Amino acid sequence: IIIHSREEDSIIVCIMPPSADLIIQITLVLSESSAAQALNPPVYRKIKVSSAINLELLHDKVIAPCFGWTRNYHTYYFRTAHDDDDGVVYYTQKDSDAADATSWLSPSLLSEDPYAGPKSGLKPESATLGDLLRNVGDYCFYNYDLGDGWIHRLTVEQVVSVEESDGSVVLIEGAMRCPPEDGGGCQQYQEEILDLYKEQMENPFNVENARELAEACFKHRGGLNVNGSFRPGDFDLLERKLALAEALSSRNSTRNSVKTFAFPIGNAFEQARIGQISVVTKKQDDRFDHMGGFASFHETINVKPDPLDATLCNQCGNPNDLKACSRCHSALYCSRDCQALHWKAGHKKKCKKEMVAYEKYQGELKRNKADPNRFGISGGTLLQKRYTPGKLRFQVGDKVECMIGPEQWGTGRIVRCLYREDDWPLSKESAPYQIKLDRKTADRVGIPPQYALIYSDWDDDIKVRKLPDGGMEYVD
Repeated sequence: IIIHSREEDSIIVCIMPPSADLIIQITLVLSESSAAQALNPPVYRKIKVSSAINLELLHDKVIAPCFGWTRNYHTYYFRTAHDDDDGVVYYTQKDSDAADATSWLSPSLLSEDPYAGPKSGLKPESATLGDLLRNVGDYCFYNYDLGDGWIHRLTVEQVVSVEESDGSVVLIEGAMRCPPEDGGGCQQYQEEILDLYKEQMENPFNVENARELAEACFKHRGGLNVNGSFRPGDFDLLERKLALAEALSSRNSTRNSVKTFAFPIGNAFEQARIGQISVVTKKQDDRFDHMGGFASFHETINVKPDPLDATLCNQCGNPNDLKACSRCHSALYCSRDCQALHWKAGHKKKCKKEMVAYEKYQGELKRNKADPNRFGISGGTLLQKRYTPGKLRFQVGDKVECMIGPEQWGTGRIVRCLYREDDWPLSKESAPYQIKLDRKTADRVGIPPQYALIYSDWDDDIKVRKLPDGGMEYVD
């Protein structure tokens, strides 16, 4: 970096060292204060990331996939770790059309002036993680979904030496699954889900608590980042690493048209511009069976390349010294090694398609006119997962408690997995389990024991739950 000194009228050449990597722990907490308590049990991720990453990319391509939040759905802010509001600086999206942005952001928070008020707002893409966190123990806050308030505390655990820093993003470890989108925020999640979950772990014989927890979790089955059974204790490190790799390999999210739902399937206001397309995705949801069982969400997606100075290596997540693929001009890499790895990982099959999209984008720029066919592009169908065939929780012979009617429960054992009845149409999926009720349950509901067979249409605790050993009287 060349600096001109006016006082001495001389030029000084300063060689700045490469950006160091940071190992940070990101934990959900109940408030934005130095004394903020973490959720209990802790919901966290530990990540290695370059201190040179800008805050917009940290939100979109790192925190969202590592936690399990939905990209391009809600807005957010980062804020410095001052308990005194007068010293706080916020970094907030200025141009998001997310509902939580328009209902929450104040004029002072949208201001470019850092002295505009106690909630002064700067652009997140104008600051890096290293601007907020530099030393071990430093922390800041990240609030996702400004309607609900999912407060994350980012704390530096280690500053990696410059020699060992390579800029890559690595998800190291984590615990507990991501809360559901539109789930109410940290305080509500603690009270309605985690307190019950903790009690269930400590006292598995508390049947009433187990049923209350199952009911609370089942209410979130339609969450955009759930779309099936919600189990708060689930955390799959490999699944989150794959989500991170997918995010790094994709375009930056747009902000001019985030995911917007239409009920039932219908049209939303589409805002795709030059270099963008508007995608419509159908989402299956049993809560809307009375409206056909589907909703749709609309989203604007970038097809134009990300800017070289505001994106990440498509392979490793390094924000530094990026160069574009010479063929498609869209995939970006920090080194030839990353390019070779990404080529083998899937870019080989996508490069030609990306090249066509790039040429189309160049044509739009020359005409200064967006493609008229950019609207209504199908994003496919997101099916609700009532169970995963290869990952059923129970096997034949397991003793379970099952729902036998509204607010009615019985006990029995699994007699068949992936059950179908002869008269079911091919379009109807198999039930995960057939259950034979025990004699005590059959007598209670007035069914002859030989006919006391039911099936569960969900592999979920609300419908069928394994009882702890010794926790059930069982009569064959």
